[in-house]
Amino acid sequence: DIQVEMSEVNIGPTVTQYTLRPAGGVKLAKITSLHHDLSLALAAHPIRIEAPIPGRSLVGIEIPNKTKTLVRMRDLLASYDYKQNGHYLNMVLGRDVAGNPAWANLVKMPHLLIAGATGSGKSICIHSLITSLLYQKSPWELKFILIDPKRVELPFYNGIPHLLTPVIVELNKVLNAFKWAIREMEDRYKKLAEVGAKDLASYNEKVAKSNPQEMMPYIVIVVDELADIMAAYGKEVEWAIVRLAQ
Repeated sequence: DIQVEMSEVNIGPTVTQYTLRPAGGVKLAKITSLHHDLSLALAAHPIRIEAPIPGRSLVGIEIPNKTKTLVRMRDLLASYDYKQNGHYLNMVLGRDVAGNPAWANLVKMPHLLIAGATGSGKSICIHSLITSLLYQKSPWELKFILIDPKRVELPFYNGIPHLLTPVIVELNKVLNAFKWAIREMEDRYKKLAEVGAKDLASYNEKVAKSNPQEMMPYIVIVVDELADIMAAYGKEVEWAIVRLAQ
């Protein structure tokens, strides 16, 4: 007995979103309280009610698809506009509820934590993020420090020209890598101050015209199995990560 006007239907790879506009005077709480009743009636779990959809005066109800569509990385990379988004560090995440490619800009979030249970796909996610960055940036624009105490995921990248150092697998070398990164960060602060730039992109734009060899690459540090490192060198590594993340 809730008056609504149905709007568009968005079919994504794993869920289908039905959108609706409630009649005037209908409280959103009345719709969200039907969450479990809808799950029972449709024998579908989990159902997600987005009330309202950000930026729109609509309510979205997301229902899992019977069969999931595989999202291929090649299709996402092929549809990417490099000219428009060239100075970002964009990482491919997948497709959104409407099936459009979803990208995240690492420059806007200088630190990113990937968490999940064993076997949920954390390392696969890291591989796709690294690969999407490699497809966009040449070695003089982007450098990696890869840390993998488990020794099974990241050593595949040994030998690529983007690496500042071979993949670090020894726990005692991890702290040295973080300390080097902090020193490099402090040196870069001085260089940015000298030319009056507030971030790396604007610094590179200023020195590109006058002194191209002074341009600095982005440095991305990737750590697989952070919990393992924290267990061995908790306080020192935490201090280093907090310094870099700030």
